[in-house]
Amino acid sequence: MSMSTALSSFDLHGKVAVVTGSTRGIGCAISEALGASGAAIVAHGTDRNEVDARVSDWSARGWRAAGCVADLAVPNGVRELQRSVESVFGAADILVLNASLEIIQPWREVTDEAMLRQAQVNLHATVALIQALLPAMSSRGWGRILAIGSVQEDRPNPGHLFYSATKAAQTSMILNLARNERAPGVTFNVLRPGAILTDRNRSRLADPAFEASVIERIPSARIGMPTDCAGAALLLCSEAGSYINGAVLAVDGGMRL
Repeated sequence: MSMSTALSSFDLHGKVAVVTGSTRGIGCAISEALGASGAAIVAHGTDRNEVDARVSDWSARGWRAAGCVADLAVPNGVRELQRSVESVFGAADILVLNASLEIIQPWREVTDEAMLRQAQVNLHATVALIQALLPAMSSRGWGRILAIGSVQEDRPNPGHLFYSATKAAQTSMILNLARNERAPGVTFNVLRPGAILTDRNRSRLADPAFEASVIERIPSARIGMPTDCAGAALLLCSEAGSYINGAVLAVDGGMRL
């Protein structure tokens, strides 16, 4: 295989990518990797100002970009996201399930409201989005569904009892589809980040003692950045990853070991 052929397998021109929660952090980094490779991308979030700012930035780079404000914690959030994408770009080719809700509570204090909201975003929206977008992928014979998992699935912290359970359940769903959907040209995979410096983790990692304790558990001896997840996601969302199906790829510097 020539170098030009190898690089062309990462080309996403003509593809439409939907990355949920893509205005910041890992979702933003993945969207930008897909956009730089030619995909039309959607800035999705719940804050109108953040969505508009991201669309403006991406459009200025010459990428095809649109925005959508939709709350996946409410029942019509998925429908609104699907309508917004299809009205601008048509059916999606790539779905990256990045948005998640993490509510940290000691297990004895986990509330019904916290469980319901996390289940809605992390599980119910996952099923609803796949139900909405997968049929078009299957009919065209090409599609990528990628869930962003969590190190909490295997190494849960005490305050993550329900959150870690929802992420493990989401992974189970993706692997179930990879095995049983048997849709030629469509793949289902999970990318599992470790300790990544995102807005969600920034305040905790600002404590030098806590940061040092985390780094001690990472063989690569550093905290990851959102961009560390982008290359792996591009592989799994492109033709280059066409024979990778049902994989759980850790991007954690070896933290899982």
